[in-house]
Amino acid sequence: MLIELQSHSTVSDGQLAPAEVVEQAAAAGVTTLALSDHDAVAGVPEAAAAAQRLGLELVPAVEMSCVHEYAEDLHVCGYWVDLEAIAPACERAQQERRNRAAEIVANLRREGFDLTLEDAIREAGGADSIGRPHIARAAGATGDLGPFFEEYLVPGAKAFVPRRWPTATEAVALIRAAGGVAVVAHPYWDVSDPAQVEELIRSLRPDGIETFYPSHDEEQTRHLLALCEELGITATGSSDYHGPTHKTFARFGAYETYGLGEPRVPPRPSA
Repeated sequence: MLIELQSHSTVSDGQLAPAEVVEQAAAAGVTTLALSDHDAVAGVPEAAAAAQRLGLELVPAVEMSCVHEYAEDLHVCGYWVDLEAIAPACERAQQERRNRAAEIVANLRREGFDLTLEDAIREAGGADSIGRPHIARAAGATGDLGPFFEEYLVPGAKAFVPRRWPTATEAVALIRAAGGVAVVAHPYWDVSDPAQVEELIRSLRPDGIETFYPSHDEEQTRHLLALCEELGITATGSSDYHGPTHKTFARFGAYETYGLGEPRVPPRPSA
């Protein structure tokens, strides 16, 4: 079995249409897949139809972007969510994303950059998926975006605008209110300090932790697995597939288990 509980399509920041993501997963031997677009579930029905045709199990999912004191862009995945129930939260999150982008563009214009929000939307391919990398490229940044981010787009920088909604606690509550289970995504991608990771998990009381992940080393994986065992929650895993030419997340089966265990699918909540 190859479980992949994160993947992204053109509905958010992926390179392929939802059905194409499922086709790539099937070709890679994936047996259970979640299409977890950022703050969006519009691609799930198409992915589900493709999964049924190809013999994969598809878990309906969303990856909610949220804010926490330890990370201004923390991610919480919701699995088994009711698509209609979670849709209003997704719509609000997308509007918050657009509003934030407009504020950042205004700040960059104040700093002398000749760009508009429409320029950034064109970079993103759509207003619902706009993010800081798209704004940076619209402002003329090329290649490594790190220096541009450091000067303009990180906390304390000249044009930075913080994410305001939802908080991580609110994201967990929204997912559960939509009939789903909440799993903290790739904790060590967003937070580097083990003590903070542990405090984050204990305070949010999620239903699972994305334990097996490409950037998690053996020590980090062992720590997260121990937390899952202690708290009685599910250790999930994913390669965070974004498309075949993505610079970081370009293939399924990219995470390591280090022989410590195997990822699991969170149980569907009882009605």
